[in-house]
Amino acid sequence: MVFNNKFYIFLASAIFVSFWIVFSVLGELLFFAPILVFYLPSDAIPVFVLSNMISALMGIVLSMNVYVLKNTKVKMNKSSFMGSSVGLVAGGCASCSSLGFILLTSFGTASVAVSTFLSVYQIPLLISSIGLLLWSYYSIHNKLTKSCVLKENMA
Repeated sequence: MVFNNKFYIFLASAIFVSFWIVFSVLGELLFFAPILVFYLPSDAIPVFVLSNMISALMGIVLSMNVYVLKNTKVKMNKSSFMGSSVGLVAGGCASCSSLGFILLTSFGTASVAVSTFLSVYQIPLLISSIGLLLWSYYSIHNKLTKSCVLKENMA
């Protein structure tokens, strides 16, 4: 229903590519200067795979959210947006990138605790964000298939 329209396929693809680039830059896997380089060390493979899954799920879920907001009268609940926000925080691990140093100099001791927490629990946070995104997909899919309050002009 949602992805029959080419606009939502394009939107999901654009969101996936955008988040893939953001997660790869924050994970220090993709570099733009002095030349474009992608480097994946062997110890970063699990985080890279999970980040790719999050990027794909975020593309799907966010484009479905846009579809629901534009074409239905169904109210959205918090679980639809919770997976996306946890995916952002966990995927862009602040302690794993140069943002950790910026946080340390800006916020002091509190940022040390946040940076340590994110680096220690990065993989469980990524897995939990995948779970929340899957729950968001499930709840949006149920709302779309079980509700009959679609607008008449769905084209």
